[in-house]
Amino acid sequence: ADKHDWGGVAITARAYTGWSLRSASSILSFLSLKDENSGLHLSLFVIPWLQAQKQRVPKTWFITGCSSGFGEILVRKLCAEGENVIATGRQADVKLAHLQDTGAKVMDLDISASEVVIRETVEQAWAAFPGGVDVVVNNAGYVLSGLIEELTQEQMEECFRTNIHGPLNIARAFLPFLRERGTGTLVFLSSQAAWHVDISAGAYCASKFALSGGNPELAAVETLAQELAILAPDLKVLMVEPGYFRTRVFVKLAHIPLRIPEFAGFNAACVEQGAKIYGTEPGDPEKAVERMVELVRGEGMAAGREIPLRVPLGTDGWGRIKKKCEVMVKVCEDWEDVAQSTDW
Repeated sequence: ADKHDWGGVAITARAYTGWSLRSASSILSFLSLKDENSGLHLSLFVIPWLQAQKQRVPKTWFITGCSSGFGEILVRKLCAEGENVIATGRQADVKLAHLQDTGAKVMDLDISASEVVIRETVEQAWAAFPGGVDVVVNNAGYVLSGLIEELTQEQMEECFRTNIHGPLNIARAFLPFLRERGTGTLVFLSSQAAWHVDISAGAYCASKFALSGGNPELAAVETLAQELAILAPDLKVLMVEPGYFRTRVFVKLAHIPLRIPEFAGFNAACVEQGAKIYGTEPGDPEKAVERMVELVRGEGMAAGREIPLRVPLGTDGWGRIKKKCEVMVKVCEDWEDVAQSTDW
């Protein structure tokens, strides 16, 4: 490198460490690169030093919904690996008290809160560690159980506030910071429910479909990814779509009160079915979290592979998504003549 080419050196530092250009330039200003052998210094000393720094400079993760399940496991794993972690959840002083010993910074956040509240929380989170936040994990959500005919508009809207508007509000609050820095990853935990509907879980399935949806043109996150590919191409977006994993999701089911007496028996059967599933889910949440981290880092099973926007996890979730795709392909083939009969 030319001894006066500080910009080139800073870009090299950024490439090796993931720092912002400003941070890279500040660090490099302490290095002795001003003599005639600056190129030699860069190749023999600086790049190896940068490679070593890349291995030990921790990333900062912001995670929602950390009271249990994927969120809690992710916090514990990342903290054990020396990463900086901001764990968030509702009533954090009570519901996240069990995470105090992990070393994570615990913050109170209800993702169904107003955009103003979410922006204020995000600003605090960004300032919590030097360099801001590297990975934003939208994990929080809940399953609302109830037949479509019984659900009220208010109940549907509440489900959507948490499962759709919350993650998108968080993403919108972080994006100005991430775009200015030029690097970062947005992770959205969706569900196989975005592809495969379950009886009595219509509100939940609808919210997940709207978030990550089977139709790319209607999916909020897929649209966001396409926009960022133009506006901020170095930012990454990842959607993870798990099947049934052995978390406490079926214990935390939000069952709506019975409104139509004729549905009492059917509702009771749905509740019983949910209780039967709990504890028999095929997915191991520890393994799921391991795969998620590998996808973000490009390591392990994700190493050397082009990582798609959407990744299913679990044999059951993968199977349901695959079946849905096959059904839709068959519909397109069987009804091709009808579809193509309506053009000018």
